[in-house]
Amino acid sequence: MYSLIHHGRRLVDLQKCRSLRISSVNLFRNDSAFSNLFFSTSSRDVSPLQDVGKGKTFTVSYLVDSLGLSTKLAESISKKVTFEDQRNPDSVLSLLRSHGFTDSQISSIVTDYPLLLIEDAEKSLAPKLQSLQSRGASISELTKILSKVPKILGLKEDKTISTYYDFVKEVIEADKSFNHKTLCHSSLQQGSAQGNIIRNVLVLRELG
Repeated sequence: MYSLIHHGRRLVDLQKCRSLRISSVNLFRNDSAFSNLFFSTSSRDVSPLQDVGKGKTFTVSYLVDSLGLSTKLAESISKKVTFEDQRNPDSVLSLLRSHGFTDSQISSIVTDYPLLLIEDAEKSLAPKLQSLQSRGASISELTKILSKVPKILGLKEDKTISTYYDFVKEVIEADKSFNHKTLCHSSLQQGSAQGNIIRNVLVLRELG
């Protein structure tokens, strides 16, 4: 009787061991599938990072080769804008040169407003330049003002661009007429024409 009971217990224990082994195998298989999924996902996640690195490397090389910028400055600019081919930036540079901008002015523009390199040269920038020229802006005036405050070209509406351009032009002209060391320490009445011009000059300096 005891022998029969003992034999029955052994059968139960063996059955438990078999069930445990089967569960372990299934768990291992599931873990393998999970691991494959994890590593597969990680591989996919690396790709965009590699693309970003590739874009930054190309951007730095382009800025150094096309504009003669230092590697350090180009690396700083690449933190603000990146691109993986030269078609768009080439179009932007070509457009600026066709409107009389010198390489020195273009370098200054790109340094101050690097996002310009990813603007659509034909659909966005060209109409803005044409609009400003149609208002009577000479090439020398246009290149001078936009070189100082290139963010004007990042504005969206023609009216806003024109208004801001006129404001910058006025301030630059006023900037030539005053001795800043004297003016910054002089007492000017609030609302006076001279005071307003000086405040505009200071605003422009902050913007540009």
